[in-house]
Amino acid sequence: MMTDTFTFKSIGILTTPFREKFGVPRQSLMMSEAKGVLTLHKDVSIPSALRNLEQFSHIWIVFVFHKSLNKPWHPLIDTPRIAEKMGVFATRSPHRPNCIGMSALKLDRVDLEAPEGIQIHVSGLDLLDGTPVLDIKPYVPYADRIDEANSGWILSDIQRHAVSWSDESLAFLSAREEEQAGLKLLIEQMLELDPRPTSQRRASPIGARESEGLRFAFRVLDFDVKWIIQNGGIYVGNIVDLKTKD
Repeated sequence: MMTDTFTFKSIGILTTPFREKFGVPRQSLMMSEAKGVLTLHKDVSIPSALRNLEQFSHIWIVFVFHKSLNKPWHPLIDTPRIAEKMGVFATRSPHRPNCIGMSALKLDRVDLEAPEGIQIHVSGLDLLDGTPVLDIKPYVPYADRIDEANSGWILSDIQRHAVSWSDESLAFLSAREEEQAGLKLLIEQMLELDPRPTSQRRASPIGARESEGLRFAFRVLDFDVKWIIQNGGIYVGNIVDLKTKD
């Protein structure tokens, strides 16, 4: 008799820049500087299982929405770009009957000698730090890309906003350029997509006169980024290093 309950064990854990939902890109491969590492659990079979993986430029990661476990799922979902609820199966929301997702990521390299365990370096992440991974599959263009596919209700034109920087924020980034290469570009890529929740973006659109001067903040890695809606764009006021903050 076929069971309707299944048990899966993760094969590894992802380390990513995103410590909170605020600021995580809504799809993978939208931010080239969103880089992370999948550290695989130690298992004598893993090295053989990875054979020839590095021949591929991109991979599929099958993962668990671990922050949504044991929460009720929603059949209708508020969508980020259209003021209409959609069926959960017509979205990529984490609030699903089973909290499983998949992302196509760029495969940067495989480190078989990492002391923490075998590590797979990826970029284009749209996943929270600590995400458990269930499986890895190669991205195969001839099978995975469907040229005649449409995007349904999802608008394919992505709006991006201008980002400017205070002297203080630029000095902060310059002092950490060597140890945190790519941090400025990562923050810029996050901000230009407007990382706020749907409710905030609808209530206070960037470019609207009434939004001028509103202040927000989000965390990326161990930094608190404080920014303002200014002159129809986004202005980074200052960045705080949470590791050294009193």
